[in-house]
Amino acid sequence: MQVHELVARFAAAVETADPMGAARKALEDLRGEIDHIEKMLAYISGIGGNARQVFYRSPNLTMLKVCFPNGRRTPPHDHGTWATILLLSGEEKNTMYRRENGRLRRVGEVTLTRGDILPMTADTVHVAECLGDKPTVGLHVYGGDIMGEVPRHMWDPQTLAEHALDWDKYQTFAQVASQAPSAP
Repeated sequence: MQVHELVARFAAAVETADPMGAARKALEDLRGEIDHIEKMLAYISGIGGNARQVFYRSPNLTMLKVCFPNGRRTPPHDHGTWATILLLSGEEKNTMYRRENGRLRRVGEVTLTRGDILPMTADTVHVAECLGDKPTVGLHVYGGDIMGEVPRHMWDPQTLAEHALDWDKYQTFAQVASQAPSAP
C-alpha cells in the first residue's frame, strides 16, 4: 500500500452513512500493517505543529501523522468534528472531559498502546500526553478540515477557561500543560 491508497480508504469511508464508524473499521483493518504504515509515513516528521503533520486535507477529511515527544502534554482541546486515532508506537494517555454548564468535567482516562484505536465524537474534549521514554506516534483521521473550516476550542490548562483555537496560544498552553504534574 502507498500513501494515496491509504488516503483513498478514508476518502471512501467519509462518504458513507456512518463516516466515523467506517473510518474506525478502516483503522481496525490496518492493525496488522502497522510496521508498513510507519515506514510509509516516515517522510513526515510528525512534530512541529499540525501544519507539519498533515499529509491529506479536504473539506470532509484531514489525515495526520502525529508524534508527541516524551513529556509532551496537550492542553484540553476538541477537534470540532469526529476523530479516530490508531496508535503506531509508544504509549499515550488521554484524559477525557465532558462539557457541563459551561465547564469541563473530567470523565475518565484511556491509555493507548501500539495498535489501539481511540474514537472521539465531535463533542469530545481531551488531553493527550506521551507516557514512557519513547515518543508516541499515531495516525489521526478527522471528519473535516481541522486546519481551516472546522471551529475548534481549547482550554487554559490552569484555569480551564475556554478559548477559540489559536495555534500560538495553543503552543503556550501546551508548554504550561507539559510542565504540570498531571492533566487538569
